[in-house]
Amino acid sequence: MARLRVGIAGARRGASLASVFALMPDCEIAAACDPDASRLEEFGIRFPGAALYSDYPDMLETGLDIAVIASPVPMHCVQTVAALEAGCHVLQEVTLGQTLEECRDILGAVLVHPRQKFMLAENCCYWAHILSWKGMYAQGLLGEFLYAEAEYIHDVRSLMRAEDGSLTWRASLPPIHYCTHSLGPLLWVTGDRCVTACGLAGPSRLEPDMSSPDMEVGIFSTASGGVVKILAGFRVVREPSFHYYSIYGTRGCLETVRPPKPLATVSYLSQVPHLQNMIEMPLGYSMPGASRDAERGGHGTAERDMVAAFLRSIWSDTDPPIDIYRALDMAVPGLCAHESALQGGKPVDVPAWR
Repeated sequence: MARLRVGIAGARRGASLASVFALMPDCEIAAACDPDASRLEEFGIRFPGAALYSDYPDMLETGLDIAVIASPVPMHCVQTVAALEAGCHVLQEVTLGQTLEECRDILGAVLVHPRQKFMLAENCCYWAHILSWKGMYAQGLLGEFLYAEAEYIHDVRSLMRAEDGSLTWRASLPPIHYCTHSLGPLLWVTGDRCVTACGLAGPSRLEPDMSSPDMEVGIFSTASGGVVKILAGFRVVREPSFHYYSIYGTRGCLETVRPPKPLATVSYLSQVPHLQNMIEMPLGYSMPGASRDAERGGHGTAERDMVAAFLRSIWSDTDPPIDIYRALDMAVPGLCAHESALQGGKPVDVPAWR
């Protein structure tokens, strides 16, 4: 079996993903690209066999099999489309695109190049507790879907200013645009999709010179008749950062706890005999029994299992688990929720491009 030549766009987050691909016996880290020379040099020390490029098109010309798009969000669309046109399979970091037009452009490129696999790297879907929830839901243990909510709270103000004090792309990113870490796992578990979005946001009070809100909330109706609420905040006075999830069904509910308590899942399932209260389940970020190498991606075993699923789709010529349509389901509602917030919370229809 020939080894797949992997190129990494974005040597910061990309280095973590490269360390996971390096675990796979059918892959080699062939190249990396980043305009930051010092960051690129660090990547080269970690992966001495990789050719290093400051210019992305130059890297694509080297005949890669896989392009990993781990660059800043404003680069995702143009780099993903170029990689598909160059004949690469693409694993693209979140979020999908900055606008509906960018999402449509990525969809068009995927459809025009059906031999190439595209997968959104929504690693939160591959946390052990989320995969367990997905299995429980598939067994019917929660019954019919009623309501779900998620929160992603992470003070990243340090990443919103460059060393010279200028604002980075993160300073203008509407928080609800970055919703896939929250909405993605909920849709992944339930198999549902959002059809209508409402959003609300206040002004930036913590950093008044930044144009995006400190926090933003989206409320969505789903195709099954359920309701989902997402809260995103990246300029907050709250430590440590955390992800919170809960799902309510007609036969039970599942939820995670918030820090400072350690991550755990608590559940109430009505069909369990004599269960009259929430019980704690020993489910966390990593799959039980995993080695330390399996956690190289930085978020438990999520990246290892995500990358493995992507590679299986290539070798078996099947659709990736989080293909372009699932990616749209996870990302586009956030764009619509922000549009709703700009209109004072007026409902906005979520496009269905399947």
